[in-house]
Amino acid sequence: MSKFRYPDKELLNIGNIFTRREFEILKLIALGHDSEQIGKELFLSLYTVNTHRGNILKKTNKSHVSDVIYDLKERGLL
Repeated sequence: MSKFRYPDKELLNIGNIFTRREFEILKLIALGHDSEQIGKELFLSLYTVNTHRGNILKKTNKSHVSDVIYDLKERGLL
C-alpha cells in the first residue's frame, strides 16, 4: 500500500498556523538575527517584533523560539 496520504483539512493546515509576518520573523531568527535587527530590517518597532515572537510561542505551546525553528526545519518548512 502506498504511503501517500490524501490531503484532508488537517494535513492542509500543517505549518499554516503562522501569519506571513510571523513566518518572516521566524526566518530571520533562524538566520541569527535578534529582535532589534529584525525590527530594523522589517521596519517594525522592537515591541512589535517581541509581540510577534510571543504570539509564535503561544500558537506552538513552546517555551523557546529555537524549539519552533527546530521543528519547522525538521518538517522541511524552513
